[in-house]
Amino acid sequence: MSFKEASLILECPKCEVINYLDPFTFWNFKGKVKCAGCDAVFQYALENGKRLGPPVDAKGPHDKVPGFAQTKDWKPITTPGKVSSAPQAREDFQGKPIPIAKSKRGKPVSGKPLTADDLIGSVPKMFYTGI
Repeated sequence: MSFKEASLILECPKCEVINYLDPFTFWNFKGKVKCAGCDAVFQYALENGKRLGPPVDAKGPHDKVPGFAQTKDWKPITTPGKVSSAPQAREDFQGKPIPIAKSKRGKPVSGKPLTADDLIGSVPKMFYTGI
């Protein structure tokens, strides 16, 4: 399978920039995508991650931009507006991680800080006892 046949990879026929479409946002998509290299707009449709047809030239405005893009000589394109920004953690999250001491099967896990009672020297007791 070449780049031109891959569903979530859109190789621009005009500038040959390889546009990688994010599976999370493009898995079921029908709309217009903008090339990160030459800003050409294409009509594109995906259903369950499979392309329904080849990209067709379209007029702007575009609906989405690729998640990542690179030139044929492997130089990344990271200019804002050319590719979408990476997803970030929610800023309004106020919780703390829940410390986990044992797995569902009762085996110790490293989900909490070890105390002096959990150690023999600098090695966790579980390595010596096997519990």
